[in-house]
Amino acid sequence: MKTILRNITMIVLLLGAFAQVNASEAYTLLDTVLKSSDGKTAKVYLGVPLIVKKDMGKSSEVVIKGFQFENKIYSTMEKELLIAELDKGFKVAKKEANAVELVGTIEKELITENGIEVWEEQEEFFFEMCTQCHAAPSVPHHTMVEWEAVFGTMKIFAKLDGEESSYLLRYLKSNASNGLLKTEH
Repeated sequence: MKTILRNITMIVLLLGAFAQVNASEAYTLLDTVLKSSDGKTAKVYLGVPLIVKKDMGKSSEVVIKGFQFENKIYSTMEKELLIAELDKGFKVAKKEANAVELVGTIEKELITENGIEVWEEQEEFFFEMCTQCHAAPSVPHHTMVEWEAVFGTMKIFAKLDGEESSYLLRYLKSNASNGLLKTEH
């Protein structure tokens, strides 16, 4: 009996490890839509990390983790970066406190495993705008909150409109030391 239980335990552990190996971290390439199994949707923003659970041909089943405040999902409890907005009725899996998981499908062409690829265009814009007056600072050197403060004054000097400001601030926060993209600093 002990041998059977030990073998079953080993099989379960191996299957669990296999499932973990198959689940991969990826990022959204653009603002996109997450569709739940009941047809409800959520708007998911550029660069959001997600875990790909299952390849479904033209789409992938994914999980997105965040913190919910009303119909908005943020990257942190401090609401530093908006990552998704839920349509009415979109069901989330509640975890601890405000932590949630969103499960649904996203078109595969809007997903990449290369987090750096997501931000290439914004990085070019950052260097174009921010090196006109000074050397560009290392983006991962600051936290999301620090970038918000620094950017508040710099956007005036750079004469950015609202869309450009939003675009650039999302890049800075996402690539900050506590941002969405986890890289070696």
